[in-house]
This record gives sequence, structure tokens and C-alpha cells, in this order.
Amino acid sequence: MGPDGGTGGSCEEAKSHSDLAWIQANVFTTSCALGSCHHGSAVSAGDLSLETGVARGQLVNMASTSAASWMRVVPSDTTRSYLLVAIGAQSGPLPKDGVMPLGSSVLCAEKRDAIKRWIQAGAPP
Repeated sequence: MGPDGGTGGSCEEAKSHSDLAWIQANVFTTSCALGSCHHGSAVSAGDLSLETGVARGQLVNMASTSAASWMRVVPSDTTRSYLLVAIGAQSGPLPKDGVMPLGSSVLCAEKRDAIKRWIQAGAPP
């Protein structure tokens, strides 16, 4: 596990990305969709799978199971997207187990910013 909360692409590399393919390969797959966390049925992880091919459908315009009245990702609206709260990129009601990814260092600011830019761009596929 790297110091930035994952083993995928570097924090420096994240500065030039806001695309789901890069986020999937370098954040979700390497830091979130592991072990009993956000993969498969993800029953113990809020029923949120962040595996390749399903992550976007599980995030965009889907209600959060961690915080009532929040959506996981609201395209173009970072202030109402719970994913950013869960990864420590904005304030709000934290997940009951703490900032994601659990059992790892918090994602570096550059990776959190890449996710924020993806949401600001409308969370495209």
C-alpha cells in the first residue's frame, strides 16, 4: 500500500486526470475494490461496488447508504456528492467507519482533486 492510500498511479500523475478510466484504474481498483470492501455485492461496504464496469452505475445519481439525504455522486455538483465527503475531500457526515479508504492512508490531495474534477465535469463514463 502506498503512502497516498493506494498502489496505483502516482499523486503527481493524478494532476493531469479527471477521467473515470484513470480514476478506476488508479484509485477505485487499487484502493477501494479490495478484499471485503467495495467489490462483489459489497454488503459490508454500503452495497457499493467500485469494480470496473459497475462503479459509475453504483455512484452516479444513487442515494448514499451512509448519510441520509445525500447522493453518492451528483453530476456537476461537488457540494452534494457524498463520495467527496467519504474520501475526506469536503466536510459532511463521515461514514460510520471513518474516512475512506479504510485501513489505509487517506488518498493524496491530487487523487481527491481528480475525483472532484470528474464530478465537476458531469461524471462522464
